[in-house]
Amino acid sequence: MYYKMLIGWTSQKIKDSYTVHNPFDFKHVCDFQRSFINDPGPCVLFATPGMISGGFSLEVFKRWAPSEKNLVTLPGYCVAGTIGHKLMSGKPTRIDLDKETHIDVRCQIHQLSFSPHTDSKGIMDLTEFLSPSHVILVHGEKPQMSFLKERIESELGMPCYYPANNETVSIPTTKNLKISATDKFIASCSTSQARDSTQKSNLICGNHLSGANGDEKLAEGILLMEK
Repeated sequence: MYYKMLIGWTSQKIKDSYTVHNPFDFKHVCDFQRSFINDPGPCVLFATPGMISGGFSLEVFKRWAPSEKNLVTLPGYCVAGTIGHKLMSGKPTRIDLDKETHIDVRCQIHQLSFSPHTDSKGIMDLTEFLSPSHVILVHGEKPQMSFLKERIESELGMPCYYPANNETVSIPTTKNLKISATDKFIASCSTSQARDSTQKSNLICGNHLSGANGDEKLAEGILLMEK
């Protein structure tokens, strides 16, 4: 399992006992096979997506929802329009997937308050720590994203955008290039600039690093600056 690779993130006590006993080695947890869907007897299934908007969770929900013996637990927020949101909004007895397909819902519904997402404070702290030139918010409800955008711009002084789906955002950027140039080329540029008094630019060269081809050098940060 994936968690077995994360022992380095655990406490020292778990690290010391890992060679004898792996706390993530669950005896009764296994990969779920589609053949298990119709098997008798109890089981607990973790299936995605959590909003039951498609995929394996929807496939299983179609089979298990009609039985009052089953329980569906929804972990946290569900987007409006998804089956998960419909289940959280009330106790529907029927859900229509399309004009010809519907699901009879007799199972129990429970909502669990859980989310792997950070809150606005966490986003603000991370943004302040990284200090980017621009911030783009791409996931969340529009009112909350608008509020967070205003906070980022007013408190951190950073341009912030929250584009809608399929909306294009144009952001001016500065592109840094790494180029290879010989000493002869750099010297000729400097000499020609010194001779040409009408030229309005200076050549600024960074440190030279030995290249692989004889007299060729690697000049980082060659910059033409207007006077």
